[in-house]
Amino acid sequence: MIIALMICTVGTFAQKPFAGRITFEVTAEGTNDPNIAAALAEQSVEYIVMGNNSRMEMSQGIDIITITNGNNKTNTVILGIPGYGKYYIQKTEEDQQKKNSTIKYDYNYTDETKTICGYNCKKVIATVTDLETDEEDVATLWVTSELGLGDDINCFDHPGLKGYPLSIEMKTEINGENLTIITSATKIVPDKKVKPTAFLLPSDAKPFEEAPEELKQMLGGMDDDEE
Repeated sequence: MIIALMICTVGTFAQKPFAGRITFEVTAEGTNDPNIAAALAEQSVEYIVMGNNSRMEMSQGIDIITITNGNNKTNTVILGIPGYGKYYIQKTEEDQQKKNSTIKYDYNYTDETKTICGYNCKKVIATVTDLETDEEDVATLWVTSELGLGDDINCFDHPGLKGYPLSIEMKTEINGENLTIITSATKIVPDKKVKPTAFLLPSDAKPFEEAPEELKQMLGGMDDDEE
């Protein structure tokens, strides 16, 4: 009975969702242009993750917080604008289902593996097809199932993906050069101070449709639905 209790206890600890911070850096292959490298370096970000949820903060003249709450299927962008306060734009599960009606996501899970920040990752080829134009975007994901994060953390960026991507490789063209843009985790730090409240909408944030007209014009109508 004691042995059984010990096994059960170990299993409980092993299944506890990861909570912590993951730092991602952006690099490019296929160019020696220092301007491109510098621009990509500015896009390096830190995510706070826990269970099915993630939070990313950055500043580009205004403070931007992006929260994906996989438990209630919402994706919220909060804008902190000096002199105006905080306004948010939120997409729901219904919005995502509408988008998914015109886009198809396919994942090819391969047997190829590599280690990122100490976690074993499997190579996944992700193909996103626009059903209206048949145009395809293909990305290489390196996905781990060892963090203990829920699959619903991917419900907006990679719906249906099993595991959490620690690296994403995409081909693109910049200034006439064919590049591969790589967004990869460089640091993963467990943090017991991360709480579920980190993924809630701030109480002082207002819907973007309530923002002053001059602010809406300044930000280019960010509350418009993306078709």
